[in-house]
Amino acid sequence: MYPIRKITADEVCEALALALEVFMEFEAPDYKPEGTETFKRDIIENEEFISNCRKSICPIYAAFDGGRIIGLMGMRSTKTHINLAFTKKEYQRQGVATAIFKFLLNDLRSENPDLKEITLNSSPYGKEFYLRIGFEALSDEQEIDGIRFTPMKYTIQ
Repeated sequence: MYPIRKITADEVCEALALALEVFMEFEAPDYKPEGTETFKRDIIENEEFISNCRKSICPIYAAFDGGRIIGLMGMRSTKTHINLAFTKKEYQRQGVATAIFKFLLNDLRSENPDLKEITLNSSPYGKEFYLRIGFEALSDEQEIDGIRFTPMKYTIQ
C-alpha cells in the first residue's frame, strides 16, 4: 500500500490542486455551475481555509506514490467533519481512500479517545463508497448553493 501521513504546509497547494482536478472530472458534471463556483470559493480559493490547512488546524491526510499526492481526506477545524475526500482517477478502487480513512480515524482517536462519530456531506459520486466503509445517511440528498450532498455519519465503536 501507499504511505499515508498528514501533509505539510508546503504540500497544501498540491493537495488542493488534486482536489480541484478530481472534483472537475467526477463531481462538477453532476452539479450546476453555481456548485462548482461554490466549491472553488469555499475550499480551493478560501484563504482562511488554506491558512488553517497550512497550520494543521484543518488537517489533510494524504496517500503518496513516489512523493506525489494520489489521494486525500481533509477535516474541518473541529476534527469531526471530513470536508475533502478525493483520489486521482488512476488510483480509484484500489483501497487508497479506505486506507486514508483508517489512518485518519486512528490519528483522530489518538488525539481524542472520546471521539464518537465523524460526519461528512457526501457528493452523489462518493455516497456508495462511504456506505461501504460504514457511514450511514442521515437524510435524503440536499442541495445548497449548487452543491448536492447527503449528510452522513460514521459511528466509532
